[in-house]
Amino acid sequence: MPRIRLLSRWVLTLAALLLAMVALVLVLLRLALGLAEGATPRLEALLSSRFGAVVQIRELDTRLARVDPMLELSGLTVRSREGLGHTPLIEVEGGRLRLDTLASLREGVPVVADARLQGVTLHLYQDRQGRWQWPDPARLPPELKPDVAFDLDRLDFWVGLLLRQRAWVEDLRLVLHGQEKREVLHAPRLLMTGDARHAHLEGEVRIEDQERIRERVAMQVALDIFPGPSGLRDFSAALQADVALGSLLGLVEVLGRNDPMRLETASGDARLWGRWHRGKLADARLDLDAPLLAMSHHNGDGALRTIVLESVAARGQWLRGDDGWEAWFEGDAGSADWDAPVELAETEGPALPSYWHLRGNDDGWWLNTSEFELGSLAAWRDRLPLPEALSRAVASLAPRGRVTGLGVGRENGHWLARAGVHDMAVSPWEQAPGGGPFDVWVEARDLNGRVSFVGNDGAELYFPEVFAAPMTLSHASGEVLWTYDGPRSSVSGRNLSVGWNGAETRGGFGLSVGGGQRGGFGLTLGFRDVDAIDTPLLDWLPVGIMGEELTEWLGAGVAGRVPEGSLRLHLPLAGGAARVDPSFGLALTIEEGRLPFAPEWPALEALEGHLTLQDTTLEATVERAESHGVEARDGHVSLVDEHLEVSGELEASAEALRRYLLAMPVEGIEAVEAWQGEGSAAGRLALSLPLGEPEALALDIDTDVTFDRLEYRPLALAFSDLDGPLAWRQRGEEGGLEGRLEGRLLGGPVQAEIDTLGGGLDLAGTATAAGLVRWTGVAALDDLLEGQFPWQGRLAIGEQASTLSLSSSLEGLGIALPAPLGKTPDQREPLRLDMGLTDGRLEGRLGEQVNLRWRELAGSEIGQGQVWIGRSPVTPWPESEGWWVEAYRPRLDLAAWGEALSVLDVGQGGGGGADDGVAATLRAIGLETNCLEHEGRCLGSLYLDGRPQLGGGWRLALDGSLVEGQLDYRPGLEDSLDIALMRLTLDGLMPRAGAGGALLDEVATPPAPAPLPDWAGRLPDGRLRVADIEYQGRRFGPLTTRWRATPERLTIAPLGLTLGEVSARGELVWEAAGPADSLSRARLDLDGRDLGTALERLGQPVSIRNRETRVSSQLAWPGAPWQFALERSRGSIEVLLRDGRFVNIESPSARLVGLLNVDNLVRRLRLDFSDVTGQGTAFDSVTGAATLYGGILETRGPVEVDGPATFFTLEGTVDLARRELDQRLGVTVPVSRNLPLAAVIAGAPVIGGALFLADRLFGDAIDRVTRVHYRVRGPWTSPQISVESAE
Repeated sequence: MPRIRLLSRWVLTLAALLLAMVALVLVLLRLALGLAEGATPRLEALLSSRFGAVVQIRELDTRLARVDPMLELSGLTVRSREGLGHTPLIEVEGGRLRLDTLASLREGVPVVADARLQGVTLHLYQDRQGRWQWPDPARLPPELKPDVAFDLDRLDFWVGLLLRQRAWVEDLRLVLHGQEKREVLHAPRLLMTGDARHAHLEGEVRIEDQERIRERVAMQVALDIFPGPSGLRDFSAALQADVALGSLLGLVEVLGRNDPMRLETASGDARLWGRWHRGKLADARLDLDAPLLAMSHHNGDGALRTIVLESVAARGQWLRGDDGWEAWFEGDAGSADWDAPVELAETEGPALPSYWHLRGNDDGWWLNTSEFELGSLAAWRDRLPLPEALSRAVASLAPRGRVTGLGVGRENGHWLARAGVHDMAVSPWEQAPGGGPFDVWVEARDLNGRVSFVGNDGAELYFPEVFAAPMTLSHASGEVLWTYDGPRSSVSGRNLSVGWNGAETRGGFGLSVGGGQRGGFGLTLGFRDVDAIDTPLLDWLPVGIMGEELTEWLGAGVAGRVPEGSLRLHLPLAGGAARVDPSFGLALTIEEGRLPFAPEWPALEALEGHLTLQDTTLEATVERAESHGVEARDGHVSLVDEHLEVSGELEASAEALRRYLLAMPVEGIEAVEAWQGEGSAAGRLALSLPLGEPEALALDIDTDVTFDRLEYRPLALAFSDLDGPLAWRQRGEEGGLEGRLEGRLLGGPVQAEIDTLGGGLDLAGTATAAGLVRWTGVAALDDLLEGQFPWQGRLAIGEQASTLSLSSSLEGLGIALPAPLGKTPDQREPLRLDMGLTDGRLEGRLGEQVNLRWRELAGSEIGQGQVWIGRSPVTPWPESEGWWVEAYRPRLDLAAWGEALSVLDVGQGGGGGADDGVAATLRAIGLETNCLEHEGRCLGSLYLDGRPQLGGGWRLALDGSLVEGQLDYRPGLEDSLDIALMRLTLDGLMPRAGAGGALLDEVATPPAPAPLPDWAGRLPDGRLRVADIEYQGRRFGPLTTRWRATPERLTIAPLGLTLGEVSARGELVWEAAGPADSLSRARLDLDGRDLGTALERLGQPVSIRNRETRVSSQLAWPGAPWQFALERSRGSIEVLLRDGRFVNIESPSARLVGLLNVDNLVRRLRLDFSDVTGQGTAFDSVTGAATLYGGILETRGPVEVDGPATFFTLEGTVDLARRELDQRLGVTVPVSRNLPLAAVIAGAPVIGGALFLADRLFGDAIDRVTRVHYRVRGPWTSPQISVESAE
């Protein structure tokens, strides 16, 4: 600490002041003895001349005591001269001195035997430079000036001199007149006593507190002296001095006025011990304990910077040895948390060593220290009054690391230093590189030195003027040597070995500066296993000295792996008259390289070759490379004066060539995306490009192509066997293809003349029907198309859009479809297709009846398309992908179009996968016709709107004169087909009945039975629901049913139909009966009320009315369900009818039943015969069963008809085909005992009725019931009835 040192020096000066006063008195004594006879004024004049000041002596007395001279004086003052302030310099109130003459002669120095001084004051004044002296022309005696170079020999001299004196001083003062304040050191008493065996000196120094008008004890001193064997020449002594640090603040402020550091506060004590042996200092010790010590200074900006230390403790010892001396020092202090620099939080360890060791001898000295932290030391840089340049250097270098040991010294006239540093790191500064952390060993001798360093994983090395980013190292080692030779300095690195980003690098560097000459930095590196793919290339190169254009190009994506390479660099530094450009050279062997040409253009990838770069000239040979699959070989790359030239041989597959073309930043090149090919191309590439001028790009790619296949994917249009020359020419922003290709398309030959820069591509060829079928992917079209036809096309490429136009008369192509799509081979039907390749659109027209359009849709592979048949294309674009078809035909042949659509397999569509057929892309089908034609008959109008359903399937909305409702086809459901009709009109489907109007009249003998068709096995399971069935103005229904289909059987069950007040329930089965036959089986139950209402709904004559109906039937017949024929049907029927009547039947047997009905007797008495004459035959119930075979209906047991009072039975057969009866009718009638049965039988029913009436009028003549059997034969409209028997 400079202030403590300065304070100690002044305290010793105060201690020597006693001897100085003694010396002054000795001078006076000598002069007084010489002028004993003279006057005091002469002595004053002599002293004034010596001091350059005014000296006054109030009283002076000299005499001899035996041989010892004595002097007494009082009132001695020394002041500056008049006109110069007349300021006091020395003041002595009084004194007495006796010189021991014999001892002085014996010791060779003045020895005072008795000296007493009172009121001694010495004044010192501080000049502007901070020096202490008397004002000119006064001169301070040399004895009173503190000697800065205070060495051990001088200390031993003064101590030895003090041992020889005997003195007593009271009220001794040293007044320091500073520039801003005054400080007074006061020793109330200094005592030097002793005898021949012992001497003792003691005293205390106080500092006056002018503000509090009191004194504070600053120092207490005690010194004991013992003569040695030779007397005082080899004395021994012991010294102890105690200092109160807090009392020295004012003194330090005055003494250190111009010092950069200022002591703000201090507390604590310091103690100093000293021991002399044989006249020399042998041991000295220091003990310092300061709880608080604060210092401050103002930096260059005027800001106040403080250092506040707490718990400052220091211990030290100095020992003299036989061959030199040694010193130890131990100290520690902590900074106050609130005042510590922020940087200290990031460091560990002390800012200064805690342990110091110093040794020395006649040849020099050497200092060793314990460890300390460079970062902590640097953190105090702005708290210390360092020179601005040094402070900036420390701030820029930001040294970090732990100095594990430091040794510095001077031996045999040379400065030496050694240091070990762990994890040392510095930031780059000016031209010097930075880096770290490294473990460093430093050795220095005078102005030369060497640093050996080792770095581990994570270390960095940074050349800021050379490389763009720090070099992150996995390991590092090497040596750095420096030399400061006169005005020039040099630094060199040798045996450098680093692991950098996975690469091994070896080399060295050199730096030379100063002397007013040009300096330079040189770097030579050899490296291997460089990865410039994961690590950017610019991180490996000295970008700081490369040109801007070259750096920009290299940084635009140049990359690769370098198995081996070398770098040479020379960087001129300041100095010299002429400017010298930096120079560097690079030689690389490249693998997996990447070499871009121009911004956004596809670069060469997977490059293998060699590259050299000398300053701005680049040369490279390319053994092989590829770009988007295009392979290059035997290439050459040169960059001279920022002009890039690339050439080489090329090979590519069709797909690779497509990817390369798509990667080119050429307007409109995206049209290539829709093309995909198979094959190869070979040729040569030539490129020329001035860096920074992309508009001057010149690129030529000349190839010969052989494409087995080239497909335009949106339309699945595929060329095959294409070959010929094909080239790409690029000039600036304009580029295009040119060439001539020949191949095949749509089954026929095709030629293409290509000149896209000239405007486009001309196509011509022939297409075959088979080629069209293959293109559509619908094999069934092979049965619809035949022949071949010529076509022409033009691919126009413009700045805004590219289009492809195709046209043909279709002459030679036959289309086996109904009009308007069908044609014969010799017919001409103009076809034109216009495709927008840029915007992905297609428009087409076939003749006058068919129009279509299509466009690409983002995210869709099939796009959007619309087809109009018989309508104008006025519908707006739909919102989703797929095809929309709208068709209108005034008359539509159902059978013809059904057969065509079945060939096309349209029923399998509906949002399914790509394998669902043509309909997989259909999104809507609209069909409208005024006449749905079948077998030459117009069935009625129909409107159909079909839409695919989510999850697969279709929904058809149906409307028109035939039906109203919808059809759902969901292949994923159990009932895949669901038909729900609000209305079904049978008038068009079923011919109107003949004049007879009977159901049996409509049953005709069918043709040969049909086999179970194949479509029945493919028919999806489903159900049918019809709300209303209309027929000839009548309605019935609803009808509900389900069906299940297998290749062997079609089952319709359950089947439900409502006919008026009767519900029909049952099932129908159509099954195979061999390879060429089939069988239909039906089971039908009728339940309900009036059977006559069912006959009304069916349009049949109403032959019966009743309140309850129960009918069960089972039938089977050969062939299809619609091939029902009575003569070939078999089955059975069971009937139960209740509470009804047979109406409008002309059969006599039926009328007979009504006539004999007992319940009608009352009516007969009232002459009411309506049930016989017009209202039919009433019954209570009808029950019976019958069997059908060969068209014959035969009863099983009697059919019983129970009338209101009459019971009759009916047995026999009915020939349904011939409509003939052969039955036996049994009637049970009441007969009077007075009326013979013969009369009833003979008189016929009318007579019997009359007799019955008479018997009723004239008495109870009826007393028994009689049964009569009749035979009924003949046509059922007029059968013959005859009596067989009676009971």
